Amino acid sequence: MTFILYTVMPTNDIETFQSFCRKYVNKLVKEHFSDIASNDPGTLSLEIPRQAIKRVCLHEDTDPMMLTIGRLLLWWVEAKGLFEDVIYGIPSTDFEITNTYYPQVKLHFREDKYIAANNDRRPARSEVSFRWRENDYSTTNVNSLINQLVDKFARPIMSYKKGRTQYTYVDKSKGYYFQMNTDTEADAKKIIEAAIRIQDDNEPDWENNFREHKDNKNYTTRETIRVMGETLVKPKKRPIANVKFAFVELFIPGKTKPLVILDATGSKVGALRYL
Repeated sequence: MTFILYTVMPTNDIETFQSFCRKYVNKLVKEHFSDIASNDPGTLSLEIPRQAIKRVCLHEDTDPMMLTIGRLLLWWVEAKGLFEDVIYGIPSTDFEITNTYYPQVKLHFREDKYIAANNDRRPARSEVSFRWRENDYSTTNVNSLINQLVDKFARPIMSYKKGRTQYTYVDKSKGYYFQMNTDTEADAKKIIEAAIRIQDDNEPDWENNFREHKDNKNYTTRETIRVMGETLVKPKKRPIANVKFAFVELFIPGKTKPLVILDATGSKVGALRYL
C-alpha cells in the first residue's frame, strides 16, 4: 500500500497568520536565542531569564489567537527592545575615523521597569566605565576580563541606590575618571572599588582621589515645556531609584560596534556570556 503525504494548508486567515508565526517568527526567535540549544518550550526553565523569554516567545500549534498576539508583543518589546530610548550621536564609523581612544569597559545598571512605571517615569539607569589597560584583544584576555566582571558584579548581582549627590574618583595615571550620582557615599565607593579591583589589587586612594559634590538644586520638581500649546513634562532629573547590574560593553578601537561581553538581562543579542 502506498501512502501519499500532503502538507496541510491553512484554511482561513487566522490559521494563515498563526502558521506564518510558527514558521518565520519562530525562526527569528531561535536565531536570537541561538546560545540556548533547546528549542522545545517544555525543556526551557522559567527560572533562568533568557530561557524563560525564549520559552514564551516560541509559537506552538495549540496556541489560541490571544496567546499568539501576546507572544508577538513579548518578542518585540522584551526580547527585541522595541521601546529602547533614542540615542543621539554620530555614526560609529565616522567616530572611529576621527577619534583615537583607549579600550573601554562600560557597565550598565538598570531599574526594574515595572517599579519605574509605578513611579510615572522611565526606568532609571546608570553607567560606570573605565579604561581597559590591554592592547591584546585575544579570546583568552577577553574571557579573563569577563570572569573578573562576573566575580565582582554578578556573584551576587550588584545593586545600589541611585541618588542626587554626585561623587567622583579621578586617577589620571591609571585612566580612572568615575562620576556617580548615588544616595550614599558607601554606595559610590562600593561600585568604584569593584571596578578598580578588575585591574588593580591595591586599595583605592580615597583621600586624594575621591570627592563629594553637592548642589542646591531642587530635583523633586519636574520642569515643563510648552510645545504648540501643549504643556509637556520633562524627564525627571537625578531620580532616586534602586538600580542593578544589567550588562557590560567592551569598546575596542577600530571596531565600529561594541562587544556585549556580559549580559544579566537575557535580552542582548550576541552577548559573549549570559548569566
